[in-house]
Amino acid sequence: MLNDRISNFVRSHYMTLSMYVLILATVGVLVQTEGASWDVTSHLLGRPETFFTPSHTMLYTGVALLIICATIGAYLLRKNNKEIRTKSFSIAFKLLIIGSVISLVAGPSDYLWHQIFGVDGLLSPTHLTLVTGMLINSIAIVLGLARIIVHLPTVKERRLIKIAMIPAFAAMWLIMIWYVYMFALPLSNGQHFNFNLNPIYESTIAIIALPAIGSMIFVTASRTIGRFAVATAVTALLLVMNTFANIIPSNQLMPFLPWYLILIIPTVLADLILTKSMIITRSNRIKSEGSVETSVIISGAIIGSIFYIIGYPMLPITFAEPLSYTFHSMTDLLVNFVRTLPFVFIFTAIPGIAMGIIGAIISVKKIKVPQRKSIARDILSEVRNHGL
Repeated sequence: MLNDRISNFVRSHYMTLSMYVLILATVGVLVQTEGASWDVTSHLLGRPETFFTPSHTMLYTGVALLIICATIGAYLLRKNNKEIRTKSFSIAFKLLIIGSVISLVAGPSDYLWHQIFGVDGLLSPTHLTLVTGMLINSIAIVLGLARIIVHLPTVKERRLIKIAMIPAFAAMWLIMIWYVYMFALPLSNGQHFNFNLNPIYESTIAIIALPAIGSMIFVTASRTIGRFAVATAVTALLLVMNTFANIIPSNQLMPFLPWYLILIIPTVLADLILTKSMIITRSNRIKSEGSVETSVIISGAIIGSIFYIIGYPMLPITFAEPLSYTFHSMTDLLVNFVRTLPFVFIFTAIPGIAMGIIGAIISVKKIKVPQRKSIARDILSEVRNHGL
């Protein structure tokens, strides 16, 4: 009897349940990502490693929240296959299940790896498995939020989803950065295995991937949410997350923090250029689907050009050997980062601009986002289908 009542409730409120599950999953991926990033900094600072550390607590709290969301998503798909499985956002629950299973496998596997092989580096098979699960989960949440909005009938619900998209995009951006770091940071020399790549390969991977990812997410967030300052908010949250996880834990890195936060200025400029063009385009209604505005290229170039500073303090470690300085501690890192910044910024800004433009073009050409007309049409369809 109780199961029947639960099933009836779920069938009647599956859309609202789906919305709140995705919002809870956003919190989970945000907490998980921040904890994982903080944990790497703790290792670099040589702090005692136990299971019950604040960073591990954050990491596994996020994992637990995502597992709960994946479980509810599996229940929704099973109980309401005729309703949810036909909706475009159902892919989010399927990806959440996959990502959570991968994370579950990665946890005990990493413990066994440590028991057998001792201390390992950043790029180990189990660490890569964990970050892959995190990446899948982050993509699932952004997809789910972006797609469910067309099915929500009230302005309040759609506004709530748009607010949730800001941390969702920021978390996905940071996870993608760390996925690149797995191959770009020379921190993978473990007790028995050295998974570090050639320093030239590491630098090349960073220069190609990071600016393209940054501009692609920046432009996509702006296009998806469709308001001025949302892309700035996404970037600002990314900077805040990086500050609390990777800069504040080390007192040696704090002197550069005010300069780091100045990155918000070019971000606002890129956002203003991008949003102004979107408003003009909507007013004139002359833009063809998939065309690339000059403003998109300029915005992508701006975001791509600052990728090296966005990556502070981790990314400078990648360039330590090519720049002929040794990384022993965070103090060494700050001194050498400041000393080499003018040259490295010019050196990285040029390919960063090029890759930033490519990332912006990929966003426009390859990533479809809900349009206002389609949102209204789908909402009207939902109302008619339910006889409201």
